[in-house]
Amino acid sequence: MQKPLLIIGNKNYSSWSLRAWLLLKAFNIDFEEQLIELFDSSARPVLEAHSPTGKVPILVYGEGDKQVTVWDTLAIAIQVNEYFTDIDIWTGVNKSSANTYDTQNRINSAYCQSIIAEMHSGLSGIRNEMPMNIRATAKIQPSADCLADIARIEGIFADCLQGRSEDSYLFGRFTAADVFFAPVVLRLQTYADASNIVLQPLTKQYCHTMMNHPNIVTWVQAALQETRIIEEDEAGEIVSLSGILANSEHMSE
Repeated sequence: MQKPLLIIGNKNYSSWSLRAWLLLKAFNIDFEEQLIELFDSSARPVLEAHSPTGKVPILVYGEGDKQVTVWDTLAIAIQVNEYFTDIDIWTGVNKSSANTYDTQNRINSAYCQSIIAEMHSGLSGIRNEMPMNIRATAKIQPSADCLADIARIEGIFADCLQGRSEDSYLFGRFTAADVFFAPVVLRLQTYADASNIVLQPLTKQYCHTMMNHPNIVTWVQAALQETRIIEEDEAGEIVSLSGILANSEHMSE
């Protein structure tokens, strides 16, 4: 059977690409990866061939008239859970051993799906003001909306992590919730300290756990090797850069 193909954008900037890629990696799905340059004419033929929205990520699997194309990250998560893994991505529990009628599994699944949907459709303050920029440490002046989003995210983290071990993921086992909040963790790494945004201890603890996840480490290492600068995704005053551009003279105004 042909491996599924995941089409993604630049790893330094593309938060939605990270979600789909991390989902496949974390749940041990073997796939081919095709990276396209965001906001570049070279990407247009690929996007036009696969995505009616013109956006990444895109998951393609099957052949000929049985080919399936999925062009939204939440839809990709649903497809992955349905067809590609024996682990329930909402709870992290093996499907064969899980009791779907178990109350705690249903509570965790509902909560996981709800916070994913909330992230998928909202929290525009942090999205707009703190775009993912892995190689940068940057200072911004966060608006009230951005700070409210951070407070809401910290509330979610606290609710999920209260009473868990220090190295725990949101539901103990790694789930799709961790996948969808991974770019938030990377945003906080870029902007929080430099912008004097004080984070709660549980938030810092969770960020540390996520930053040490082996697949996130792999993604970050690849992002730091990228050289393209996309001005649309640069925000704030660049305090420092990491990776291959660390010694460049690029600074945002």
